[in-house]
Amino acid sequence: MKNTMKNTMKNITKNIATNITANTRTNTTPATLARSQKLALALALVGVTGSAACRPQNPLAAVVPGRAQVRLNVPGAADDSGQALRVGDTSEFYATTVHIADGINGGVGGVFRLVEDILALPPTDTDGETYAVWGPSQPEGLQRNSFRFTVNKVADGEFDYVLQARPKDATDDAAFVAVFEGTAFPSGDGDRGHGELDIHWGALRSLDDTQCMIGDLHIDYAGDAEPRTLDVTFAEAADGCRDEAPTNATYHYEDTEDGAGVLRFSRLQNIHRAAENKPLEETLDIRSRWTADGAGRSDVRLSGGEIPADLAAGIPGTTAVSADVVECWDSSFAVVASDMAPDELEAHLGRTPAGDVAQCAFTDSAFADDT
Repeated sequence: MKNTMKNTMKNITKNIATNITANTRTNTTPATLARSQKLALALALVGVTGSAACRPQNPLAAVVPGRAQVRLNVPGAADDSGQALRVGDTSEFYATTVHIADGINGGVGGVFRLVEDILALPPTDTDGETYAVWGPSQPEGLQRNSFRFTVNKVADGEFDYVLQARPKDATDDAAFVAVFEGTAFPSGDGDRGHGELDIHWGALRSLDDTQCMIGDLHIDYAGDAEPRTLDVTFAEAADGCRDEAPTNATYHYEDTEDGAGVLRFSRLQNIHRAAENKPLEETLDIRSRWTADGAGRSDVRLSGGEIPADLAAGIPGTTAVSADVVECWDSSFAVVASDMAPDELEAHLGRTPAGDVAQCAFTDSAFADDT
């Protein structure tokens, strides 16, 4: 039983960063999205050669959100080029928070780079006020699909946009399917505003089975308020080329002008090995907060599924139904305190509390059931 408890708890202690990093990167990082660079080649047929570094001058192109609006600015997180900050004796859960941010930034950024390159050029057709169309592209050689990007004014201050694809031999507009779409309410303040967007990986894979991602990504963003917020939902997302089981996960992110922020991650997953014959899915919830100088705290809760039974079997008489871990780091991202509950888990794992949680940058807890 001790070994069972130790194997169970490793998923939220020693191995949690690896576990979450692998799951997150499988579904959202530049490494995975790099497989979709054939999309970039197809879009190049629209004549896309301009730099995405500058926002376009076309007024309808400018309403489409840029990467800055959907970026998670976790201290030390990589930009979508994948270059992350390297630090020394780092908190596991700070590292996990960075990995999650890197995954989302890279996956979403990969799509936005393509769209921004399109919008850097003059549209194929526009009236300059109510609509603009780029494409459709003319596929050549081995390129399978034609692409078209459209922006439409819905009302004053409201715009819809969509990136569509269809098979190269199709000529009917009805053959186009949406692979990226959204609604934007730009504020006129640079890259600030609010709206929502969806990336349909499965739709693109239905047209080209060499594109590995399946499922959908939905983002609600609000950059015209303090704090800036992002809510990200992965629906049945997986790497179809690897026959992965689809994943559902949610993220909530917020930051303030001074750099302080919050990232909440929740995912259903079975943490047990197949040999344990425990098929139920557990809920892993990580809530990280940090101050303007980077010092922060993660509150991690593993609950549901087999966890209550595992705890009852391993700790007779316990009333605990979840396993909790707290870890805090300083502005250099080194651990200053850690603790877990129920306390009996420390004996099972041979792990003792470190430091004093009262010295954390945040002294109040923020577990899933606390808010």
